[in-house]
Amino acid sequence: MAGQGNNSNDLLERRLHALAEERRRLAMIIEGTAAGTWEWNVQTGEMRVNARWAEIVGYRLEELEPICQRTFAALVHPDDIALSDTALQEHFDGRSDNYACLVRMRHKNGQWIWVHDRGRVFEWDGQGRPLWMAGAHADVTELQQARQDAAESRQRLQSVVDASDDVAVIATDTDGTITLFNTGAQRLLGYSAAEVVGLRRLDAFHEPDELKAWLQPLADPQGHLPDVFEALSAHAEGQTYSRRWTLLRKDGRQRQVRLSISRMDGADGTRIGYVGMAIDITEILQARAEARMAAEKFAGAFTSAALGMALVSLEGRWLDVNDALCRILGYAREELLQVDFQRLTHPDDLQADLALVQDLLAGRCSHYHLEKRFLDRNGRVIWTRLSVSLVRNERGEPVHFVSQIQDISAQRSSEQRLFESEQRSRITLDAVADLVLSVSLEGRIEYANAAAVRMLAGDGAQALAGYRVQDVLQLTTEYAPGSMLDVAVLLDPESNAVDLHADLLLRLGTATVPVDLTRAWLRDDEGHVRGAVWVLRDDTQQRARQREARQLAEIDPLTELSNRRGFEVHLQQAITRVERTGQAASLMYIDLDRFKPVNDTWGHLAGDAVLWAVASVLRHGVRDSDVVARLGGDEFAVILSGCTPRRAARIGGELLQTLASLSIPWDQHRLRVGASIGIAPLLGGMGVDQAVAAADAQCYRAKAMGRNNVQVQGEAGEWPAEGVDSDAGGG
Repeated sequence: MAGQGNNSNDLLERRLHALAEERRRLAMIIEGTAAGTWEWNVQTGEMRVNARWAEIVGYRLEELEPICQRTFAALVHPDDIALSDTALQEHFDGRSDNYACLVRMRHKNGQWIWVHDRGRVFEWDGQGRPLWMAGAHADVTELQQARQDAAESRQRLQSVVDASDDVAVIATDTDGTITLFNTGAQRLLGYSAAEVVGLRRLDAFHEPDELKAWLQPLADPQGHLPDVFEALSAHAEGQTYSRRWTLLRKDGRQRQVRLSISRMDGADGTRIGYVGMAIDITEILQARAEARMAAEKFAGAFTSAALGMALVSLEGRWLDVNDALCRILGYAREELLQVDFQRLTHPDDLQADLALVQDLLAGRCSHYHLEKRFLDRNGRVIWTRLSVSLVRNERGEPVHFVSQIQDISAQRSSEQRLFESEQRSRITLDAVADLVLSVSLEGRIEYANAAAVRMLAGDGAQALAGYRVQDVLQLTTEYAPGSMLDVAVLLDPESNAVDLHADLLLRLGTATVPVDLTRAWLRDDEGHVRGAVWVLRDDTQQRARQREARQLAEIDPLTELSNRRGFEVHLQQAITRVERTGQAASLMYIDLDRFKPVNDTWGHLAGDAVLWAVASVLRHGVRDSDVVARLGGDEFAVILSGCTPRRAARIGGELLQTLASLSIPWDQHRLRVGASIGIAPLLGGMGVDQAVAAADAQCYRAKAMGRNNVQVQGEAGEWPAEGVDSDAGGG
């Protein structure tokens, strides 16, 4: 028995020695891989890590202790927490054999490093829940940077190739398999890169009959034609091979191209493939053909044109005239060819015409247009629209002029009558005190009456026509006086973003003038809106009367804030504005904390002092365009236009901090109060009571959660937050 005991002890010692040796080898392996190791109790959050784990993120092990799940969550980039949690859950659910995730962790020096985290559960509790898991961290920052650099290099190369989409670039390997198909090739041939890269199909791009004719001389004695890639690569073996080809697009249309094929060699001089570059010359060939056809058509168009046309020598003599010009001037063709254009030009227009001719000859212009008067055979004045171009030979030397002459006598007569009518209208408009502007849809002033010129440009200004309306007319609104209104909303027939009769203010220097704007649309012959006429009237007195009446009915006399009646009017306007413009807005409901003891202890005069001080804090804590109201007792509200609930929550947090520091001296004591704030978004179509109820509910929730906090509809937790613990897991 004693011998058996000794044998058992020897066996146990050998096993323990083997385990120790195995543990030593594993420790050496881990140390050699420079990996950080971790063990994590999933249920308690306890973690055990080695020194390398802490070293990877720049710390000594003792600097991070005590180490737990929160240590990992605090170091991991916030955007990567969810990735880690998802990978963990997949492993816990048995959908993956291991937990593996690539995350960014903040180094002690403030930089983000890339860490590959890998592990697995090695112990489960009696209920099948993960208990202990272990794994390793590896710093892969350099590897990630190398991958990123390689991806950027590939992207830059691809961008260079794709930047020239007028040149098709197709590359192949040595077997003819397509490896590159740039955007120029996609544009030329109609295929996407995904459809052709990886395939060997160059013959599909060629017109079959043309390709067969080119390959025919290369056939073997049995008449077999070579493969198109083999034939093309053979031609490009010693030098770049260029040829004009007819290529077929995916949709079957043909394109004429100039294709150049070159061999590509690697750094060691071995062949790695071929690259072909094709330039589409279809339009060039078509232009040449069209130029030939145009020359043939010109002769026919010259004689049959409805406009008067003439070829004129450099000295001004008629070289050729068509029948229409003869009819306009009342001369026979033979008679016109005996005179020059100067003799038939009205004396008052001759010098202007000759000056333009000199500009044309000197190359200062390529053509010119001129409305000028001719004298017909009977001496009558004929108003014409003259267009003249100069024909030059291939050396750029002038040859002759080509003139087009359109009879516009009837049009000039109509324009004169219209001008006289407009003059009468302008005189009438200049006599009124209102500002009258005619504005195109592009925002250019086409007309401004005398009152508008004086008001917007100052005394002595001549006209505003041609100016951009936003450069001379600065409009703002009652609800946002500090922001200039984009006049484009006033030139949009579909827009109702601004109340033209109640909101507008005209800024003149540092002052603003309330104005009422009446708008009428101008339409073209087809009924399309082409512009608008604006009439702006000084609305100062009317607004003042309205404001005075509203002041008496809608202002709280104690705090000088809006009362409930005024608040409801402003709230309805804010809801309507949200519905009309889609701009965000929020409602803040404020209920003071610890106000009743102030009244009970120090009396209502002390309470009134507190309410006045709180009103001052609220008024100065928001923008001038926001509406602050006292709803009654110790309840207040703020309407925040153009403000999302999240932004409103930040404003509410700032107000809470200011109120917390508020101290009102009273009878040798300091009175203090707090507040609970509820916030709800304003939505188009909701009623006033509905909006107030939504914000009030959040205020009630704030009081239920301990007072002196901000609650937002649809948001969890207090605003501003002191910090939210993460439940992220990991090693």
